[in-house]
Amino acid sequence: MMKSTAKCPQYAVIAAATDGNEMAIHKVLNHYDAYISKASLRPLFDEYGNIYLAVDMELKGRI
Repeated sequence: MMKSTAKCPQYAVIAAATDGNEMAIHKVLNHYDAYISKASLRPLFDEYGNIYLAVDMELKGRI
């Protein structure tokens, strides 16, 4: 089964984003926000030694 490409940003939007169009960049970043957040997860430990996953906002900003 093939994946649907209907949800992906259109080529014209991606091309405009690479040319520096701020609205297009915003659309592409909104589309990939969940993926970027998932890639930015880091383990954090509390005072009892429990592990929690949290988004590292500095890393997310760099990505």
